[in-house]
Amino acid sequence: MRLVATSDLHIDKNGPEVLAYLRARVAELAPDVLVVAGDVATSPTVLLQTFLALRSVVPRVLYLAGNHDVWGHPTLHARGQTAWWRLDQLLPALCAESGVDNLDAGPQEIDGIGFVGTLGWYDLSTKDEALGAPDEAYASGEYAGMKWMDHVYAIFPGPDGQPLPCQAVAAVLRERLAAQLAATTAPRIVGVTHMVPFAEQLHQKDHPGWRFCQAFIGHRGLGDVLAGDSRVELSIAGHTHRRSDLRIRGLRALCSPLGYRREWNGMTDAEAVAAAVTLIEL
Repeated sequence: MRLVATSDLHIDKNGPEVLAYLRARVAELAPDVLVVAGDVATSPTVLLQTFLALRSVVPRVLYLAGNHDVWGHPTLHARGQTAWWRLDQLLPALCAESGVDNLDAGPQEIDGIGFVGTLGWYDLSTKDEALGAPDEAYASGEYAGMKWMDHVYAIFPGPDGQPLPCQAVAAVLRERLAAQLAATTAPRIVGVTHMVPFAEQLHQKDHPGWRFCQAFIGHRGLGDVLAGDSRVELSIAGHTHRRSDLRIRGLRALCSPLGYRREWNGMTDAEAVAAAVTLIEL
């Protein structure tokens, strides 16, 4: 199987010309399967356009949500369009309309290889304890001049209508991933998450605001679920905007993000896209 992996396309920020380069690059590689590990766009229109463009050049496109894909303006939350609504209703509908397989909705099996996945969520397990930021800062998402905008735009309400803490959201989505693994009989499995499952994949910087934000990048429990099943041979993640390809706990752990233009270090659109698309032979 020829598998291509990428993530963090941010097409609504990077522009339609980037989507054109991406479509052309994927078509050139001619994979059997394309995996997109989240953060395509916040706009439903741009999400659908991206899905249709990629689906037109690949037999199978497997997608799961990123945190930006479940963002909504606070005025929409009051109308029921919460992050749960986007994750469990809007995004599956867009995938169905475009012929894309939604991994958040359930596992897939292609030519004997199982694919499981989830947006996941952060549970503060990758928090920089040496930073000494107070618990109140993590609850509000603000510290050292940084504000984590998921606290505004990605609201997951509980049964009482109040926003759930990130740890509770993470637990629900971690259990969804475990349930997918339990339901999959494939002898070989690719696990896909948007949140980073292994701390070794995090991008470390000295700025205290960045060190604070590391708490909102990873979820070690996702790595425990994936590494705990011997059938999982490849983990694909996004979110960090840091490319990595490592051997961790007996499996290959890959991040192949595009990220934002300001992070491309002078690369052209075509060069950035080429660097963000990884071909894997399974």
